[in-house]
Amino acid sequence: MSLAARYPQAWELLISAAVLLGSYLAARVVSSLIARAVERIAKRTQTTLDDHLAGSFRRPLTWALFLGGAYAAAHRLPLPVSTLRWVDSVLFAGAVLLLALALLQSFGLLLHWYVSQPRVAASSAIATEFGPLISKVGKVFIGVVAVTVLLQHFGVNVQSLVVSLGVGSLAIGLAAQDTLANMFGGFTLMLDRPFRVGDRIQLATGEVGDVETIGMRATRIRTTDEMLLVVPNSALVKDRVINYNLPSRALTTRVEVDVAYDSDLPAALAVLAAAARAVPQVDHDREPTGSVKAFGDGSVVLALTFWVRDYLDQGAARSAVLSGIHERLRAAGIARPLPSRRVVGEAAAETPTEA
Repeated sequence: MSLAARYPQAWELLISAAVLLGSYLAARVVSSLIARAVERIAKRTQTTLDDHLAGSFRRPLTWALFLGGAYAAAHRLPLPVSTLRWVDSVLFAGAVLLLALALLQSFGLLLHWYVSQPRVAASSAIATEFGPLISKVGKVFIGVVAVTVLLQHFGVNVQSLVVSLGVGSLAIGLAAQDTLANMFGGFTLMLDRPFRVGDRIQLATGEVGDVETIGMRATRIRTTDEMLLVVPNSALVKDRVINYNLPSRALTTRVEVDVAYDSDLPAALAVLAAAARAVPQVDHDREPTGSVKAFGDGSVVLALTFWVRDYLDQGAARSAVLSGIHERLRAAGIARPLPSRRVVGEAAAETPTEA
């Protein structure tokens, strides 16, 4: 009598163990072959993303093939139905966890690759700033979906749990609505990109400064007087913001000069334009323009408009233009009116006549 006929249960158990061991070895071999094939294909591409994805899927693929062999080995044994159901549940849970692990690794690699791209890092510093937050939100979402699938498989009523979580989320949202508004404001800034890190902006309240960081809750701005200004993101989304860097760094500048009424106005306007052309910081591709703005009490008000190449040079350019105007007006003999005042006294009271 053969060993299989004498000990049928032990023989089936031995065959199932052999199937389990063979499935593990086959899984290692198959996953190795697939990984090598994918790596060969990935090396032909310029990006390194597919190389990392191929490496991250190798271990989950091995265990997935092993779980398939374990399922086949378990169903060969003459086990009770309840035991088989328990084994199937364990294998299903393992498959869900493997899938969730593979998705987590793939999501992390995709996000890291996107944020680390030079064009993204240079053009959207907000994406780099929000990268960790997006990574955490994505991982939590994948984990919640995996746990929901497992609970649904094991017969847990997920609908009541979702309703309870919804009510709790509503309460948390009402309690932290300012924080959530700032967070969504940060996402809006990330998508719309009205300014970037390093840009000089002017707020609706009048403060001017350079953007240092754009965080999850607030944006930090270093003002021109070296003060750190922290502005909530929701305020930047709702209020008007002037960006000095867009569409270019050039900035329009205006100065006003008073001259006497008897001055030669065309000559005075020519002097103003020549003074602007002599300053290196002024954009010489755009012709400075002078105009008569108004007639004052004791002088004619002239206005000069010119363009500075860089807004950082506006102060120096304005000072140089005014200094040049002063020297050129004096050299041209065009007088500037000096302030004068005339005091008018009250009339003397009449002397009363004698009766």
